[in-house]
Amino acid sequence: MYYTRLLGITALTVLSGCGNDTDTISSDPQKIQKLPNFTGFSVSTAPLKKANTAQFTTHIKNGVFMRYHQHDITPPVNDSRETSDPSTTSSAFSGTNQQEQNVNEADRVKYDGNYLYIAANQYHNLTQPNESELPHYIRIMKRNNNGLIQAVKDLPTSSNEYAQQQLFLEQDTLVSISANSGWFSIFSTATIEPLSANSTAPNLNHTQFELNFADVTTPEQADISHTYSIDGQLIESRVINNQLYLVSNFRPSFSGFDLTNSQPETQLKNYQTLNDTPITHFIPTITHSQSGDSQPLFNADECYLSDTASDTDGYDSIMTITRISLADPSQQVSLCVNTEVEGIYASETAIYTHSTHFNAEGPKSVIHKFTINEQAFEYSATGKLSGHFGQNMRNLRFSEYNNQLRVMTSEGNQFDGFEHKLRILRQQGSELVLISELPNQSHPTPIGKVNSATGIVDEDIYAVRFVDEQAYIVTFQQTDPLYVIDLKNAEAPMIKGALEIPGYSAYLHPIGDSLLLGIGQEVADITIPELPNITQGAKVSLFDISDTSSPILLDSKVFPEAYTPAEQDYHSLSFVKTAAYQYRFTMPLERWIETGNTPQNYDWIKQNQLTLFEINSQTKKLAYIGSSHIKYEVTGPQQIPLIYGNEDRAVLHNDDIYYIHGNYIWHSLWQTPSANNGPL
Repeated sequence: MYYTRLLGITALTVLSGCGNDTDTISSDPQKIQKLPNFTGFSVSTAPLKKANTAQFTTHIKNGVFMRYHQHDITPPVNDSRETSDPSTTSSAFSGTNQQEQNVNEADRVKYDGNYLYIAANQYHNLTQPNESELPHYIRIMKRNNNGLIQAVKDLPTSSNEYAQQQLFLEQDTLVSISANSGWFSIFSTATIEPLSANSTAPNLNHTQFELNFADVTTPEQADISHTYSIDGQLIESRVINNQLYLVSNFRPSFSGFDLTNSQPETQLKNYQTLNDTPITHFIPTITHSQSGDSQPLFNADECYLSDTASDTDGYDSIMTITRISLADPSQQVSLCVNTEVEGIYASETAIYTHSTHFNAEGPKSVIHKFTINEQAFEYSATGKLSGHFGQNMRNLRFSEYNNQLRVMTSEGNQFDGFEHKLRILRQQGSELVLISELPNQSHPTPIGKVNSATGIVDEDIYAVRFVDEQAYIVTFQQTDPLYVIDLKNAEAPMIKGALEIPGYSAYLHPIGDSLLLGIGQEVADITIPELPNITQGAKVSLFDISDTSSPILLDSKVFPEAYTPAEQDYHSLSFVKTAAYQYRFTMPLERWIETGNTPQNYDWIKQNQLTLFEINSQTKKLAYIGSSHIKYEVTGPQQIPLIYGNEDRAVLHNDDIYYIHGNYIWHSLWQTPSANNGPL
């Protein structure tokens, strides 16, 4: 299913041509007398099959040709073809907030109880950037026994000025991943235009992401031991059982086409030229920066295609899952699928990739399951569903539980009506088979409130969270229905209870066995004018879910005119269980304050703060402790780096609060958060 690579040690055999397989189109252009009768772009919405070199070569080259000649060919698109409470054990300090307890996620801040690592950018420093140094680096900070923290080393990492840097910290290995946002998205197939005589070939395969591995056994002496660059666009990463998994997309480009006209003979010549190009041109590479060795990320005979793929269709994108050992980064394994992926969900034993494809019948989504353990790293099964997975924190719409995959899908809009469905899939052979869904014949009540005037569900889904045998779903248009879904009987899911309140929650977090925390916005219900005015802003809600048939809003806190990054990224929240029934968490806020009363002195000032809360799961109380505010001792606002709060983080260690904004830390105590010391 895959091959192991010792990059920089063992040279691989260079792939060339299409081999001698009888299924391939000959590399002799004289033998190609006419273009294939292309049937269109084919994405893998069916179970996958292992492809040989010839099949993979034909499929990827057909895809490249059709992408560059869409105006001339215009083929039809044919696609007919264990969750746990992340804060159950007490700890002295907080870690990265993540979906699954033993599936580690990358973030810009990591902490091990003694040393704190910050993904930093020179352009966010309070001093002028040093052009001789790399833009990206890692600040390594040491905490002493008194809670004081100081910088001990700056570790340079990446020269990619526009990349976003994320970190993993596993035992004594620190991993930095620097990647750009790129072409691939839920609407990616519509964003790349076909070429014409006046257009320039897009150099799509220049996109790379970088990996740096450092030994931090002694952080003061940390140094980069391995650096790699990989062609393509990074989609997601995870660390499971000391193995780094990277899921990426690669779309090859080709500069050998004659695009001056669209005559049949020119198209045939272009296809002949494409066919005569070695397959290695279309495969992403991995480069070891220290040695300069550059090798294919996978072999052409180690890829998968849809089992309905033919030699007259194709696709011009490659999804790769790469596994790298953190104990020895030169140990690498890759799997390839001739498709593209928009996101992933990962459990301890499997990685599920997903993508959505739009046609006249509506969105169709495909899920591929890949098994991961010490013995196996291989493709397992595929499922196909109607609908899509939203655009915000899509991984939370998935959950693996008791060898089943629970998934939340949506389709429609607020004008024609939404249809939200909870699906439960079970693997049978190479397929993820639907065993139940909600709504169903026995429980037809829609997920989302029906508008009495129009008779349609006009509420979209804002949050989903699976916790053991329940699912919690928030839909919203003007008010926030919180649905509790009973999943005890996987073949007969049902809505057990619902609660309707103003505003919405965009992120849900379980606290113990009976509480659910909601993070979102308070929004006035403009459809009921007689209601009192509601102060809008960031909202923290605590729900009692001990009686699943009747969830209760226990308490809430609203921060007027503020926004919290937690609505888009749950890594910005920090949680720690300090004792039995006692929890602490922090949440960053950002707001813009209007100043001045004349055009001459009118201005906006950005304010950033970290809010602190305590929860007692026995008394079921939510307590707001206070806030730590960002303050700079500078002579003018022009000296303050413009840093948005989306990447604000915090580390909680006993009573010490370390609020990270940009490259710097503001330190305070839990009891007196406003009396902070910074920037450090």
